[in-house]
Amino acid sequence: MIPILSLFYVHEKMEIRRGAGVLSGFIGIVLLVTRGQTVDLGSSELLGDILILATAVTIALVFVLSKDIVEQKGGRAVTGGIILVTTVLLLPTVGFDRNPSIEFAAVAWLYVVFLAVFATVGAYYFFMKGLESVSPTVSSIILPIEVMVAVALSVIIFSDPFNLYSGTGAFLIIAGVVLVSTAA
Repeated sequence: MIPILSLFYVHEKMEIRRGAGVLSGFIGIVLLVTRGQTVDLGSSELLGDILILATAVTIALVFVLSKDIVEQKGGRAVTGGIILVTTVLLLPTVGFDRNPSIEFAAVAWLYVVFLAVFATVGAYYFFMKGLESVSPTVSSIILPIEVMVAVALSVIIFSDPFNLYSGTGAFLIIAGVVLVSTAA
């Protein structure tokens, strides 16, 4: 989504090598996530698929549209703004929770703090710092490394399967990163 939006919003040029890298990364993600299995878009999964697609479009808009602001104000200011606005917009939805309870075990609070600080604030901060020096399209092809790490952790922690399709997907993601990073 980011390369497509970059073409329209920031008029970023898509050289053949960069386009091949983006395509390689996309195919790699598909192979890595699906493990070569066909995806059933049945009615029980359709709502989830639509929500994931909406998330992809939304996050792509955030990354593409924030590029100019990041160049002007810096990554730290944009990260703070994103976290603040997100918090304010999400607070009213707390009341819609079916079982609103903040009585967690100590280890659960540790997980919440870890996810909030490192996985959210840290991820946005490092991404915005990266946008200070690279284009949204280059950053978008590096992002699938996140999926590779998630799959690797899933294989290690939960003994999820890893097969030839997964390996091919990981290889294509790395190839895509190399192609985009070395494009003129």
